[in-house]
Amino acid sequence: MTARILNETFRTVGKEYGFDDVSAEFAAFKEFKIKWQRSRGKADFRVSDYLDDAEQKVVEGVARSLFSKISGCDTGYPEEMSEWMISGSFVRSKQPTYLKRSRNLTRSTKGDSRDLNDSYRRLIEAGLIEHDPDVHVSWTVEPNLRRVGYCSVLMKVIAISSVFDNKLIPEFVLDYVVYHEFLHIMVGFNLFGRRHGPDFLKEEGKYPKREEAEEWLKRLCLYL
Repeated sequence: MTARILNETFRTVGKEYGFDDVSAEFAAFKEFKIKWQRSRGKADFRVSDYLDDAEQKVVEGVARSLFSKISGCDTGYPEEMSEWMISGSFVRSKQPTYLKRSRNLTRSTKGDSRDLNDSYRRLIEAGLIEHDPDVHVSWTVEPNLRRVGYCSVLMKVIAISSVFDNKLIPEFVLDYVVYHEFLHIMVGFNLFGRRHGPDFLKEEGKYPKREEAEEWLKRLCLYL
């Protein structure tokens, strides 16, 4: 989709909601997001360029959902958008761009002391997760302390703080952090769901040494 078509699509939908002055442009955000500013009869949008190859009906649905939200009658994002974003083709086409924009990732499982693939393998062998060829696991460049693990469920990228690239921390603690992030991907992408909902907590409880791992994290003042 060209920038011109994006702008025209948003302008057309905007008129349905009483907005006569509308502009929309693609922006190279790291995460999938849309920013907007509005005033009486005017709205300006900066739309994630991850949408630049979406079908027009998807973009039109996004525009309509945004204008409904702005107008105080939020209809939520369209089903077509959710289906497109959770498709394997979306992940495989957008993940490389996401990784390039993720400045604090080494983009490698290999650290100085540990390889995250070993944790991945142990979790698979324990029957806790299944192999997913689309998942990318990486150490962080800087040793995050306040958020030692995070992931993009949409892009299927898992980041583990390099603070765990240390043999003084037990393997089961590292494995627990990796498992926690994998669970987000296993539970799946949900535009409106809670990050740590009931399904997530149920699966997290299956980790054999969960309480011990949590105690280690607390002693080290590390947080998920």
